[in-house]
Amino acid sequence: MGSLAFLLVDKTRGFVEACYERGDLDAALAYLDPSHATCYGYIADLSAFNADDVARLLDASCSFARRIGSRIVSHECHLAYRNESCAVVLSSLRTRATKGCAADEYVRRLTFVYAPVAGDWRIVHVHSSAPDASAGEAASRGLTARDVGAVDVDAVLSQAKVERERYEIVSELSDDVIYEYDVARDTLHLFSTRFGENPDIRRNKIVVEHCKSTLDPGGFVHPDDRERYAADTRLLSQAKPEPGTEHDAYAYVYRLRPVFFFDGRKGERDAYVHQRVLGRRIYDGEGRLVKYVGKIVDVSGEYELLEQSSTDALTRAYNRSYLQSRLREYCASKQPDVSYACLLADVDCFKSVNDQFGHLVGDDLLTSFVDTARALFRTSDVVARLGGDEFMVFMRDVYDPRVVMERSEALIAAFRSTAADRGLPHDVSLSVGVVVSQDPHPFSELYRRADIALYRAKAAGKNCAVPYLEGMAYPECDCLAKPAPSLGD
Repeated sequence: MGSLAFLLVDKTRGFVEACYERGDLDAALAYLDPSHATCYGYIADLSAFNADDVARLLDASCSFARRIGSRIVSHECHLAYRNESCAVVLSSLRTRATKGCAADEYVRRLTFVYAPVAGDWRIVHVHSSAPDASAGEAASRGLTARDVGAVDVDAVLSQAKVERERYEIVSELSDDVIYEYDVARDTLHLFSTRFGENPDIRRNKIVVEHCKSTLDPGGFVHPDDRERYAADTRLLSQAKPEPGTEHDAYAYVYRLRPVFFFDGRKGERDAYVHQRVLGRRIYDGEGRLVKYVGKIVDVSGEYELLEQSSTDALTRAYNRSYLQSRLREYCASKQPDVSYACLLADVDCFKSVNDQFGHLVGDDLLTSFVDTARALFRTSDVVARLGGDEFMVFMRDVYDPRVVMERSEALIAAFRSTAADRGLPHDVSLSVGVVVSQDPHPFSELYRRADIALYRAKAAGKNCAVPYLEGMAYPECDCLAKPAPSLGD
């Protein structure tokens, strides 16, 4: 399960959208504890203390939302309290009617009480209220379009100006997420505005108190980025400002869950999106860190383009250029006591596959190799196609060399099984040359060592993995020996 704070906020948003925008009763009921949920409304008649009454009350809200063509204009979620058995989320909602002559707006204040039910958090109580409500079907109406005059518009523009001055790093209004973290209060504010066709302009706000105990990076940061995220967080919190750097900026890119950014990627709750976190640290007159302010920008498009330019068209493995750049970056910053590994893999008798079964079967076999390798290795490891039937797997942060050989042998066994499933001869197998090192090396040297080990594997009968040992050279047999290709670093 993800971070509880974002889980509860996401559930609240889901319920609100289902009930007060789409008018989907079944979707709204899915968020409630079916046996214990209660509701209480803004007038005496709107109260429900059993499942049937709750369903009828919510059905009335859903029907009204559909009838007026309700659209959410702004929604604020505030996780106000939580412990192991209970959580309270406050919701401030403004919706607009899109059907009929008048574009009425409705204001609601909602309180949700959550409790763990059968391994999940469900709503056990909903309280709804509205400012200055009167009796009747439209009791929640707070204002209408006719009530909004020039003074209100000026007030909105004035407030926007204040926000721009308050957050100097946010230079323009956009779809980015603005954040402010108050260190002393341990409270996080997240603001998001999404622009669509008028009137589809939606403003979202999330307030999370007690962040240090409430937000778990495991809930929204990609597993391979969590260690770096934690290290960056420690660095930002410990650094002291030097004269002239009191507002020093920072910029990091992480893969984060879309739900963290209110971007409405339905059906992709477990996906991760590349996001650039930009910000500045704000200090008081005595040099104490008091706030972080900044914005979070979706850069998934940049990374998709990078992915396209860095991958092999056939197999979608990374290409040689990408592999070389990742190796350079890693070797330039790696810890001295940590090893890394390069596995150079070559398909045995691949030419016979193309000659006997056709190039389509050969292409399918190469693509299957990449799929198999990605399933066996970590997402942080790089699987690259160097050319033809030759591939390299770059494993970062290796703490036990035995794991590298185990992974190599597992890759060989899995590939042989894949070839057999396609009816290919038994001699269609995989040979692997393995290099494990703590010292940084250019790609050309790593390739040379791995290639020597690979040729040793070929000489040993193929279908095996051979580790490179210091001083090892190419086999002397003329039929196997070859000079290492000239490669850039």
